[in-house]
Amino acid sequence: MDLVTKVHSEHVNILITGTIKTIGNAQAIKDAIRQAHEQHPHSIINLMIQDSFIITSSVIGFLIKSIKMDKMNLHVKVGSEELYEMLDDMNLIEIMNVGRVKG
Repeated sequence: MDLVTKVHSEHVNILITGTIKTIGNAQAIKDAIRQAHEQHPHSIINLMIQDSFIITSSVIGFLIKSIKMDKMNLHVKVGSEELYEMLDDMNLIEIMNVGRVKG
């Protein structure tokens, strides 16, 4: 898994390529989101999961907490139809602000 953060004037994109599969991957995603929010508290954070067809439960829990309890303006964009359908099956599309990666 590779992770790149790009800061724009009104939003921050966190682009993830490759498969999310280790505890270290999950921690890197959480750290990147926390850091983006601390440095740009009023910006929209777009977590863009390009390739991965899975996401760890700890990342799902962290995303829900960040959006619902910490009130982060966080959007999740997924490139994998399989991951999108899994999140839909879990009724998380609306809760986690899930959309599809364009392009």
